[in-house]
Amino acid sequence: MERQEIEAFLALCEELHFGRTAKRLRVSPARVTQLIQKVERLVGAPLFERTSRGVVLTELGRQFRQDLGPAHDAVQEAVRRAVGSGRGIGGELRLGFLGTENGRHLVALGREFEARHEDATTRLLLESEIGDHLRPLREHRVDLVATLMPVDDPELVVGPVVMREPLLMAMPENHPLAARDQTRIEDLADHAVIVSSAQEDTWIDFFVPRRTPSGREIVRTHLVDTLQAGMALIVNGAAIGPIITQFAKYNQHPGITYRPLVDAPTVESALVWTAAKENSAIRAFARIAEERGPVDLEWDPLAAQPPRAS
Repeated sequence: MERQEIEAFLALCEELHFGRTAKRLRVSPARVTQLIQKVERLVGAPLFERTSRGVVLTELGRQFRQDLGPAHDAVQEAVRRAVGSGRGIGGELRLGFLGTENGRHLVALGREFEARHEDATTRLLLESEIGDHLRPLREHRVDLVATLMPVDDPELVVGPVVMREPLLMAMPENHPLAARDQTRIEDLADHAVIVSSAQEDTWIDFFVPRRTPSGREIVRTHLVDTLQAGMALIVNGAAIGPIITQFAKYNQHPGITYRPLVDAPTVESALVWTAAKENSAIRAFARIAEERGPVDLEWDPLAAQPPRAS
Protein backbone atom coordinates (compact mmCIF):
# COMPACT_ATOMS: atom_id res chain seq x y z
CA MET A 1 0.00 0.00 0.00
CA GLU A 2 1.15 3.53 -0.76
CA ARG A 3 1.36 6.17 1.94
CA GLN A 4 -1.54 8.20 0.54
CA GLU A 5 -3.78 5.11 0.48
CA ILE A 6 -2.98 4.34 4.12
CA GLU A 7 -3.64 7.94 5.18
CA ALA A 8 -6.92 8.08 3.26
CA PHE A 9 -8.12 4.85 4.86
CA LEU A 10 -7.21 5.89 8.39
CA ALA A 11 -8.65 9.40 7.95
CA LEU A 12 -11.94 8.03 6.63
CA CYS A 13 -12.07 5.65 9.60
CA GLU A 14 -12.05 8.70 11.89
CA GLU A 15 -14.21 11.08 9.85
CA LEU A 16 -16.71 8.56 8.39
CA HIS A 17 -17.48 11.17 5.76
CA PHE A 18 -15.86 11.51 2.33
CA GLY A 19 -16.18 15.30 2.20
CA ARG A 20 -14.58 15.86 5.62
CA THR A 21 -11.86 13.36 4.81
CA ALA A 22 -11.10 15.17 1.55
CA LYS A 23 -10.89 18.51 3.36
CA ARG A 24 -8.60 17.04 6.02
CA LEU A 25 -6.27 15.52 3.41
CA ARG A 26 -6.57 18.59 1.16
CA VAL A 27 -7.67 16.57 -1.85
CA SER A 28 -10.98 16.22 -3.70
CA PRO A 29 -13.73 13.80 -2.52
CA ALA A 30 -13.30 11.96 -5.83
CA ARG A 31 -9.63 11.38 -4.99
CA VAL A 32 -10.58 9.94 -1.58
CA THR A 33 -13.05 7.58 -3.27
CA GLN A 34 -10.35 6.50 -5.71
CA LEU A 35 -7.84 5.79 -2.94
CA ILE A 36 -10.33 3.80 -0.85
CA GLN A 37 -11.36 1.75 -3.87
CA LYS A 38 -7.70 0.87 -4.49
CA VAL A 39 -7.33 -0.32 -0.89
CA GLU A 40 -10.52 -2.38 -1.10
CA ARG A 41 -9.33 -3.97 -4.34
CA LEU A 42 -6.05 -4.85 -2.64
CA VAL A 43 -7.81 -6.35 0.39
CA GLY A 44 -10.42 -8.07 -1.78
CA ALA A 45 -13.49 -7.00 0.18
CA PRO A 46 -15.37 -3.82 1.22
CA LEU A 47 -13.91 -1.94 4.18
CA PHE A 48 -16.78 0.58 4.40
CA GLU A 49 -20.52 0.49 3.88
CA ARG A 50 -22.03 3.53 2.15
CA THR A 51 -25.56 4.18 3.41
CA SER A 52 -28.00 7.07 3.20
CA ARG A 53 -26.92 8.01 6.72
CA GLY A 54 -23.22 8.12 5.94
CA VAL A 55 -20.26 5.77 6.05
CA VAL A 56 -19.65 2.91 8.49
CA LEU A 57 -16.80 0.45 8.81
CA THR A 58 -17.39 -3.19 7.95
CA GLU A 59 -16.16 -5.82 10.37
CA LEU A 60 -13.12 -6.33 8.14
CA GLY A 61 -12.58 -2.56 8.03
CA ARG A 62 -12.58 -2.34 11.84
CA GLN A 63 -10.05 -5.14 12.10
CA PHE A 64 -7.86 -3.63 9.40
CA ARG A 65 -7.89 -0.27 11.18
CA GLN A 66 -6.97 -1.91 14.47
CA ASP A 67 -4.00 -3.66 12.86
CA LEU A 68 -2.83 -0.84 10.58
CA GLY A 69 -3.25 2.25 12.78
CA PRO A 70 -0.59 1.54 15.45
CA ALA A 71 1.92 0.38 12.84
CA HIS A 72 1.45 3.55 10.81
CA ASP A 73 1.80 5.75 13.91
CA ALA A 74 4.99 3.93 14.90
CA VAL A 75 6.55 4.41 11.48
CA GLN A 76 5.68 8.12 11.44
CA GLU A 77 7.13 8.67 14.89
CA ALA A 78 10.30 6.76 14.04
CA VAL A 79 10.84 8.91 10.96
CA ARG A 80 10.27 12.12 12.94
CA ARG A 81 12.78 11.09 15.62
CA ALA A 82 15.38 10.03 13.07
CA VAL A 83 15.08 13.21 11.04
CA GLY A 84 15.20 15.48 14.08
CA SER A 85 18.10 13.69 15.78
CA GLY A 86 20.16 12.66 12.79
CA ARG A 87 20.18 16.00 10.99
CA GLY A 88 20.47 18.28 14.00
CA ILE A 89 17.82 20.68 12.76
CA GLY A 90 17.68 23.95 14.66
CA GLY A 91 17.65 27.72 14.35
CA GLU A 92 15.17 30.05 12.66
CA LEU A 93 13.68 29.50 9.22
CA ARG A 94 12.53 32.76 7.59
CA LEU A 95 9.49 32.42 5.34
CA GLY A 96 8.11 34.63 2.58
CA PHE A 97 5.04 34.27 0.39
CA LEU A 98 3.08 35.68 -2.52
CA GLY A 99 -0.67 35.50 -1.86
CA THR A 100 -2.50 35.41 1.47
CA GLU A 101 -3.54 31.76 1.21
CA ASN A 102 0.09 30.80 0.59
CA GLY A 103 1.02 32.72 3.73
CA ARG A 104 -1.67 30.99 5.79
CA HIS A 105 -0.52 27.62 4.54
CA LEU A 106 3.09 28.41 5.47
CA VAL A 107 1.99 29.22 9.02
CA ALA A 108 0.32 25.80 9.32
CA LEU A 109 3.39 24.07 7.90
CA GLY A 110 5.58 26.07 10.27
CA ARG A 111 3.65 24.85 13.30
CA GLU A 112 4.12 21.24 12.25
CA PHE A 113 7.79 21.86 11.52
CA GLU A 114 8.32 23.31 15.00
CA ALA A 115 6.43 20.42 16.61
CA ARG A 116 8.78 17.94 14.96
CA HIS A 117 11.97 19.91 15.59
CA GLU A 118 11.94 21.42 19.05
CA ASP A 119 15.19 23.34 18.48
CA ALA A 120 13.86 25.03 15.34
CA THR A 121 11.52 27.99 14.82
CA THR A 122 9.83 29.60 11.83
CA ARG A 123 9.03 33.25 11.21
CA LEU A 124 6.63 34.49 8.53
CA LEU A 125 8.52 37.57 7.51
CA LEU A 126 7.10 39.23 4.39
CA GLU A 127 4.94 39.13 1.27
CA SER A 128 6.64 39.44 -2.10
CA GLU A 129 5.57 42.01 -4.68
CA ILE A 130 4.25 40.84 -8.04
CA GLY A 131 6.82 43.02 -9.81
CA ASP A 132 9.72 40.95 -8.40
CA HIS A 133 8.37 38.00 -6.48
CA LEU A 134 11.78 36.32 -6.09
CA ARG A 135 13.65 39.40 -4.88
CA PRO A 136 13.46 38.48 -1.15
CA LEU A 137 15.30 35.21 -1.93
CA ARG A 138 17.94 36.89 -4.06
CA GLU A 139 18.54 39.49 -1.34
CA HIS A 140 18.73 36.69 1.28
CA ARG A 141 15.95 38.25 3.32
CA VAL A 142 14.11 34.91 3.53
CA ASP A 143 15.14 31.27 3.38
CA LEU A 144 12.01 29.95 1.68
CA VAL A 145 9.24 31.53 -0.34
CA ALA A 146 5.88 30.12 -1.42
CA THR A 147 5.30 31.73 -4.79
CA LEU A 148 3.59 31.29 -8.14
CA MET A 149 4.93 29.03 -10.84
CA PRO A 150 6.62 28.86 -13.23
CA VAL A 151 10.08 29.65 -11.85
CA ASP A 152 13.01 29.22 -14.23
CA ASP A 153 16.28 30.13 -12.53
CA PRO A 154 19.26 27.75 -12.24
CA GLU A 155 20.28 29.34 -8.94
CA LEU A 156 16.93 28.48 -7.34
CA VAL A 157 15.41 25.15 -6.28
CA VAL A 158 11.71 24.57 -6.91
CA GLY A 159 10.31 22.32 -4.18
CA PRO A 160 6.88 20.77 -3.59
CA VAL A 161 3.68 22.37 -4.85
CA VAL A 162 1.69 23.84 -1.93
CA MET A 163 -1.33 25.42 -3.67
CA ARG A 164 -3.41 24.99 -6.83
CA GLU A 165 -6.01 27.52 -7.92
CA PRO A 166 -7.83 28.82 -11.01
CA LEU A 167 -7.26 32.16 -12.66
CA LEU A 168 -10.06 34.72 -12.64
CA MET A 169 -10.64 37.93 -14.60
CA ALA A 170 -10.66 41.20 -12.65
CA MET A 171 -12.57 44.15 -14.11
CA PRO A 172 -14.48 47.31 -13.15
CA GLU A 173 -17.99 46.52 -11.90
CA ASN A 174 -19.57 48.39 -14.84
CA HIS A 175 -17.37 46.72 -17.46
CA PRO A 176 -19.16 44.91 -20.36
CA LEU A 177 -17.57 41.59 -19.29
CA ALA A 178 -19.13 41.94 -15.83
CA ALA A 179 -22.52 41.10 -17.34
CA ARG A 180 -21.28 37.62 -18.21
CA ASP A 181 -20.96 34.58 -15.94
CA GLN A 182 -17.54 33.72 -17.36
CA THR A 183 -14.71 35.09 -19.48
CA ARG A 184 -12.06 33.69 -21.84
CA ILE A 185 -8.48 34.46 -22.86
CA GLU A 186 -9.87 35.68 -26.18
CA ASP A 187 -11.51 38.60 -24.33
CA LEU A 188 -8.11 40.05 -23.46
CA ALA A 189 -7.53 41.16 -27.04
CA ASP A 190 -10.50 43.52 -26.87
CA HIS A 191 -9.48 45.54 -23.81
CA ALA A 192 -6.60 47.27 -22.06
CA VAL A 193 -4.76 44.68 -19.95
CA ILE A 194 -2.77 44.94 -16.70
CA VAL A 195 0.26 42.70 -16.09
CA SER A 196 3.08 42.49 -13.58
CA SER A 197 6.19 44.52 -14.34
CA ALA A 198 8.39 41.47 -13.64
CA GLN A 199 11.25 40.87 -16.05
CA GLU A 200 10.65 37.10 -16.21
CA ASP A 201 9.05 36.61 -19.62
CA THR A 202 8.13 32.95 -19.00
CA TRP A 203 6.32 33.91 -15.79
CA ILE A 204 4.38 36.79 -17.37
CA ASP A 205 3.50 34.84 -20.51
CA PHE A 206 1.96 32.09 -18.39
CA PHE A 207 -0.62 34.48 -16.94
CA VAL A 208 -1.08 36.78 -19.94
CA PRO A 209 -0.06 35.16 -23.24
CA ARG A 210 1.09 37.39 -26.05
CA ARG A 211 -1.71 36.16 -28.31
CA THR A 212 -5.20 34.73 -27.88
CA PRO A 213 -6.07 31.18 -28.98
CA SER A 214 -7.29 32.61 -32.31
CA GLY A 215 -3.99 34.45 -32.85
CA ARG A 216 -5.00 38.02 -31.96
CA GLU A 217 -2.41 40.13 -30.17
CA ILE A 218 -2.93 40.91 -26.48
CA VAL A 219 -1.59 44.38 -25.74
CA ARG A 220 -0.18 44.78 -22.25
CA THR A 221 -1.02 48.39 -21.63
CA HIS A 222 -0.30 48.71 -17.88
CA LEU A 223 2.73 47.29 -16.03
CA VAL A 224 2.51 47.34 -12.21
CA ASP A 225 4.92 46.48 -9.42
CA THR A 226 2.26 45.74 -6.80
CA LEU A 227 -1.14 44.13 -6.61
CA GLN A 228 -2.68 47.24 -5.07
CA ALA A 229 -1.52 49.37 -8.02
CA GLY A 230 -3.40 47.01 -10.30
CA MET A 231 -6.48 47.20 -8.08
CA ALA A 232 -6.41 51.00 -8.25
CA LEU A 233 -6.27 50.93 -12.04
CA ILE A 234 -9.19 48.51 -12.25
CA VAL A 235 -11.34 50.51 -9.81
CA ASN A 236 -10.80 53.58 -11.97
CA GLY A 237 -11.83 51.74 -15.14
CA ALA A 238 -8.42 51.83 -16.79
CA ALA A 239 -8.02 48.13 -17.58
CA ILE A 240 -8.81 44.48 -16.84
CA GLY A 241 -6.50 41.59 -16.09
CA PRO A 242 -6.15 37.94 -15.03
CA ILE A 243 -5.82 37.46 -11.28
CA ILE A 244 -5.24 34.40 -9.10
CA THR A 245 -8.10 33.26 -6.90
CA GLN A 246 -6.38 34.05 -3.59
CA PHE A 247 -5.70 37.65 -4.70
CA ALA A 248 -9.37 38.07 -5.62
CA LYS A 249 -10.67 36.39 -2.47
CA TYR A 250 -8.77 38.75 -0.17
CA ASN A 251 -9.18 41.88 -2.32
CA GLN A 252 -12.93 42.38 -2.73
CA HIS A 253 -13.13 46.10 -3.29
CA PRO A 254 -16.09 48.30 -4.17
CA GLY A 255 -16.02 48.83 -7.91
CA ILE A 256 -14.23 45.56 -8.81
CA THR A 257 -15.89 42.45 -10.24
CA TYR A 258 -14.31 39.01 -10.69
CA ARG A 259 -15.40 36.36 -13.18
CA PRO A 260 -14.11 32.84 -13.95
CA LEU A 261 -11.50 32.71 -16.72
CA VAL A 262 -12.57 29.33 -18.02
CA ASP A 263 -9.84 28.49 -20.52
CA ALA A 264 -6.89 29.68 -18.42
CA PRO A 265 -4.37 27.18 -16.98
CA THR A 266 -4.45 26.15 -13.33
CA VAL A 267 -1.95 28.14 -11.29
CA GLU A 268 0.40 26.32 -8.94
CA SER A 269 2.39 27.76 -6.05
CA ALA A 270 5.48 25.96 -4.78
CA LEU A 271 8.21 26.34 -2.21
CA VAL A 272 11.34 27.91 -3.68
CA TRP A 273 14.76 28.43 -2.13
CA THR A 274 18.29 29.40 -3.13
CA ALA A 275 20.37 26.37 -4.11
CA ALA A 276 23.51 27.76 -2.47
CA LYS A 277 21.67 28.31 0.83
CA GLU A 278 19.95 24.90 1.04
CA ASN A 279 20.32 23.18 4.41
CA SER A 280 18.77 20.42 6.52
CA ALA A 281 16.08 22.73 7.93
CA ILE A 282 14.90 23.76 4.46
CA ARG A 283 14.82 20.14 3.32
CA ALA A 284 12.88 19.09 6.42
CA PHE A 285 10.34 21.88 5.91
CA ALA A 286 9.94 20.89 2.26
CA ARG A 287 9.35 17.25 3.25
CA ILE A 288 6.50 18.30 5.51
CA ALA A 289 4.96 20.33 2.67
CA GLU A 290 5.27 17.32 0.39
CA GLU A 291 3.64 15.06 2.98
CA ARG A 292 0.73 17.46 3.41
CA GLY A 293 0.28 17.82 -0.34
CA PRO A 294 -1.04 20.87 -2.19
CA VAL A 295 -4.20 22.73 -1.22
CA ASP A 296 -6.80 23.02 -3.97
CA LEU A 297 -8.14 26.53 -3.45
CA GLU A 298 -11.77 27.08 -4.43
CA TRP A 299 -13.67 30.36 -4.29
CA ASP A 300 -16.74 31.23 -6.32
CA PRO A 301 -16.62 34.84 -7.54
CA LEU A 302 -20.25 34.64 -8.65
CA ALA A 303 -21.35 33.88 -5.09
CA ALA A 304 -19.25 36.66 -3.57
CA GLN A 305 -21.05 39.95 -3.08
CA PRO A 306 -18.55 42.76 -2.52
CA PRO A 307 -19.93 46.19 -1.59
CA ARG A 308 -20.75 48.38 -4.57
CA ALA A 309 -18.98 51.66 -5.16
CA SER A 310 -20.90 54.71 -4.07
